[in-house]
Amino acid sequence: MTDGQCSFFLEKKRRFCRFKPNSGQKYCAEHTGLLGIPSDRKRIICPIDSKHTCYEDQLSKHLKKCRKQLGILPDYHCPGINSGETDEADLDAKFSLLDIPTDDLKQLIMKINKLYDEHIKIPSEILSHTCLEEELCNSSYGIPAIRHRKQQASLIGHLDKMGLIKDTMTFVELGAGKGMLSHWIQKAGEENDNCNYILVDRGTCRYKADNFHKWDDKGPKFERIRIDIEHLHLGKVNTISESAHPVVAVGKHLCGSATDLAVRCVTNTLTTEVDGDEPVEKKSKNDKCKKFGGLSIALCCHHRCQWKPYVGKAFFQKNGLSIRDFRILCKLSSWTAATWTGWKSVDEMNKSQGISTDSSKLLVEKTKLHQEAVSSIVSDNSQQEEKTLAYSDNLKSKEKDDSPLDENLNTADTESSDSETEDRSNDTEQMSFKRPELNLSTKEREEIGRKCKRLIDYGRLEYLKEKGLNCDMKVYIEERLTPENVAIFAKPS
Repeated sequence: MTDGQCSFFLEKKRRFCRFKPNSGQKYCAEHTGLLGIPSDRKRIICPIDSKHTCYEDQLSKHLKKCRKQLGILPDYHCPGINSGETDEADLDAKFSLLDIPTDDLKQLIMKINKLYDEHIKIPSEILSHTCLEEELCNSSYGIPAIRHRKQQASLIGHLDKMGLIKDTMTFVELGAGKGMLSHWIQKAGEENDNCNYILVDRGTCRYKADNFHKWDDKGPKFERIRIDIEHLHLGKVNTISESAHPVVAVGKHLCGSATDLAVRCVTNTLTTEVDGDEPVEKKSKNDKCKKFGGLSIALCCHHRCQWKPYVGKAFFQKNGLSIRDFRILCKLSSWTAATWTGWKSVDEMNKSQGISTDSSKLLVEKTKLHQEAVSSIVSDNSQQEEKTLAYSDNLKSKEKDDSPLDENLNTADTESSDSETEDRSNDTEQMSFKRPELNLSTKEREEIGRKCKRLIDYGRLEYLKEKGLNCDMKVYIEERLTPENVAIFAKPS
């Protein structure tokens, strides 16, 4: 036994317990309780698993992370509830643009241009908010840090303009990651002490913002739910079901189909169902959820969209676009990565916007205008967010040396183990991406890819309108900061 080690000997393992005892104790907290040794804090048997104990004053915290709890699915875990219809098979099998006949592709591009001209008009409204004023003026930040903070400031500015930054609200951040958007939403309404904050993500990460809100003087505590949005029934989350607060769903760059899963989740599951209720998908299209307060989602990664969860099927079918066409549009959306270049430094950004680099006063003044749109006309130059930034640079370098594209972004199907695979990998994947026989310039391909993105998004807007919501999509941030600069906003009618 080493110093600082529990003195309890485990007969079956023929060694001492490896946990550390508390200060001044001979045994660890677990064995101190089992041996009945008096202690300042009482330990009790875990109600989930009687084989171990926990501190009585930390029971609620322990129950959230108890290993035995991991095997018990919560009520709000409803497998596939937001997955979408399942009547089509093999919808999302891999394929390459090279497999699409040239004439078919030309006809589809003509239809894309026509539908875009008929339906798509995207206003630019770039806002900011005072809650991020100090952060935006921090001279030590580079472009990556400023990019995220400007995005957060604009999204919060839109929420504030929609009248959603107020007391007695429940904010649900879908695909939360570190939860920084929720953190700044809380800061924006710091005087609102009767709000709930729920962070949803299927994975884990370090340096979570919710750790900052553990303390009583840091505002309402954040609740984190680890679950895939595909299986999340919001109406069965205790914080939501036991509260009358309207629910505001937010998301900053939900990749591809995650946006559709989020839209389904928010519009279909904000009521507590009882056994015998008809399925969510069969409910009336105009069935409005009383708890829905609003929606704000920054869009990205359209090349990762899938037909099954996609909510805009009706728009595509109404306009004569097939499942195959949808999948081609998703592929073509990657064309927007062809020429995008962003600001390389904060100085370059300030110079292009006419902001003095010698003084931060102008920037401070600008950030205070959190309810006013920046007076600029920004064209619809939306592409793929974080992954696209790297993808764009990657593509440019690969176009020079004819290397294959990243298979996760845009590639031919490489499942075949035939010997010809190696011969195909370089030239054909570049041809698949460029399709030189179409005689399209890089700018033209970029514009077509952008139009594909917006048509996919417009289908989502149509779905929200069918649900009886007022909705719109807007350019919410400068295109030179991020190519994914469009967001969807919705409120009850």
